[in-house]
Amino acid sequence: MASNKYKKRRIGFVILLLLLLLIAVGVITVAGEINGGKKTGETVTVTIEQGSGTAAIARELRDAGLIRNPTLFKLYSRTHGGDGRYQYGDFTLEKGSSYEELIAALCSTVSYRETVTLTLPEGWNSFQMAKAAEAAGLCTEAEYLEAANALDYDFDWMKDIGTDPDKLTVLEGFLYPETYSFFPDATARDIVTTQLREFQKKVLTEENRAALADSGFTLEQWVIFASIVQKESAGVEEMYNVSSVFHNRMKNTSEYPMLQSCTTNNFIWDYVEPYYHDQVPQAVLDAYDTYGRNGLPVGAIANAGTDAFDASLHPNDTPYYFFVTDVEYTHYYAVTYQQHLANIEKAKAVNARYGIDGLVTG
Repeated sequence: MASNKYKKRRIGFVILLLLLLLIAVGVITVAGEINGGKKTGETVTVTIEQGSGTAAIARELRDAGLIRNPTLFKLYSRTHGGDGRYQYGDFTLEKGSSYEELIAALCSTVSYRETVTLTLPEGWNSFQMAKAAEAAGLCTEAEYLEAANALDYDFDWMKDIGTDPDKLTVLEGFLYPETYSFFPDATARDIVTTQLREFQKKVLTEENRAALADSGFTLEQWVIFASIVQKESAGVEEMYNVSSVFHNRMKNTSEYPMLQSCTTNNFIWDYVEPYYHDQVPQAVLDAYDTYGRNGLPVGAIANAGTDAFDASLHPNDTPYYFFVTDVEYTHYYAVTYQQHLANIEKAKAVNARYGIDGLVTG
């Protein structure tokens, strides 16, 4: 019995030592994180947006490699006077800095730098965005398009982007549309990187990633589908019905193998043909013509907003296979082709009141 008691005490002592060791390691790790590491003179520039709270700032610092634990930084900031004092702007911070040094730097007033506002609306394609970037004086159209055709950006999901030679712009659909502020010396790659980062933040949420995994779409197919929904819809509410039509066609390919979206052909006429100076290779025409090919086109035709992405994953439950719109942006839906023909006449009648002969396809 004495021997068993001794063994139990010995085991208990070992467990206690292990617990103490774990606590010591934890304390050392936390202290090391708070006190920073060895400084090598390497700096990184962090942009803190106006109105950013401590949580957002902590994420920016983590993403920049300045801290490892955003939760610990938030706790330290709360207890060491950082909360509520942070400034916004552009900060150059040294890697290896302690929490105290980071907070002091971020609470200091930085000199104001003029910025350039670049508004890129939902539904614009890369060519429209390139013109806007040049008009804003940030870069040339050619520089923007070159950046939009590169794949060497540091985002792990970019491995899922196709590089089919018939695609007009490699990153079309991933260039998130938003109103941005850039410093005047921003490059085309800075602009595109910011758009890709916004795409990751706004579109690739955990909820959307889970829904995408259940949808049967690849990432690029989702992006292409959303671009068509964006261009075919006059408003957010309509997106879910439009999405249902294309979903229904893709589920019933034996009867409706083609999407037959006017917006894809508009893209050919307005952007593909001018790009090739009206000498478009047949393979490229075939790649985008949804009246001549089955399923989705080879690439996105625009850059959709979050509503179109949501509607693409969560369409309304409808029986429709057709729709047509009039000049007032009213959508007419139909189950059968005969119903669709009747709807076309309704749309034409509305258009005629505005002096328009036929349908509006733009």
